Amino acid sequence: MSVTMPGNLQMILGLYAYLLPLLLYVLWSTLALWDLGRRDELAATAVWIWALSIFALPFVAALGYLFFGGTRLAPRVKLLALGGGVAYLLVLVLGTSIGGIS
Repeated sequence: MSVTMPGNLQMILGLYAYLLPLLLYVLWSTLALWDLGRRDELAATAVWIWALSIFALPFVAALGYLFFGGTRLAPRVKLLALGGGVAYLLVLVLGTSIGGIS
């Protein structure tokens, strides 16, 4: 039985595939909650519903708030947040194609 060690690229892609979702969760949730706390025009019940949904459905609700919840963030910040998700998908596709991520 022979065991092969992963290459450097496979190790880096595996590390990014592991860490990037955690970083994206922190980024998206923090941006959504920060913006939610700055909005004065929302009713208290709407703020609580958004906040609880962000904690209950971390990725879906945070992205839903950032892109459809009427956030006052600059469009370039939204684009950067979306870019992180696209970068994660690229890491997954590349890692799966070369065998670094299974």
